[in-house]
Amino acid sequence: MIIKDKSPKIVRIGVVEDDRITRMLLVEMISRQEELELVGHWGSAEEFWQEGRKVPADVLLVDLDLPEEDGASLISRIKKERPDLSCVVLTASCEPQDVFQCLRKGASGYLVKDTSPAELLDGIRAVAKDGTSLSPLAARFLVEEFRNFSVAEVEKPGLKVLTTREVEILRNLASGRSPKDVANDLALSYETVRAHLKKIYQKLHVKSREDAVGRFVMEGGKVGKASISLEVVERDS
Repeated sequence: MIIKDKSPKIVRIGVVEDDRITRMLLVEMISRQEELELVGHWGSAEEFWQEGRKVPADVLLVDLDLPEEDGASLISRIKKERPDLSCVVLTASCEPQDVFQCLRKGASGYLVKDTSPAELLDGIRAVAKDGTSLSPLAARFLVEEFRNFSVAEVEKPGLKVLTTREVEILRNLASGRSPKDVANDLALSYETVRAHLKKIYQKLHVKSREDAVGRFVMEGGKVGKASISLEVVERDS
């Protein structure tokens, strides 16, 4: 008889942050979590590229305002070499152009540095489960930016072209659920959810889950709250 191990999967985390105090707070916070393992931290994109590019991480927290090479450029390089590594932007900036740029470069999350530790950890866990995490402020700016789009952009296919089931799947993904979680929640097979996603991409003229979620958010969809304040939290019980 095979007994399945029900213990939570260890999520391996890396941190790229140039501010030493912020980096140490993140290191201490992550190290206190039983299901998270800190596998490395670096003060610049160059340090990560020289020392950490082969480190077996699942999620990489990346500051946007890094010296020399910025976080968005680093994420773009990482996704080309390691598409399986999920990158989460952690920054003080919520400028719409920064949010758009990072999502286009391949970021799976965008969190701002005024969040609670618990919400930051929830964002990391959501991304680790193949989900997406956006801070409420970033989501609001996406919505506002969409309202300022040109008429030509607005006339692109909207959510009205989706079926009720497709909207339901997209809404769940936008709240941070992974495709597998959505399948379980809606009593569907994982392959069925993947088939729906392909249709969503075709109808919305997008190429990735991040793009589809971005369109959902910009057209008024709601995402789960995910903001952070860098203080140490106790290990989850």
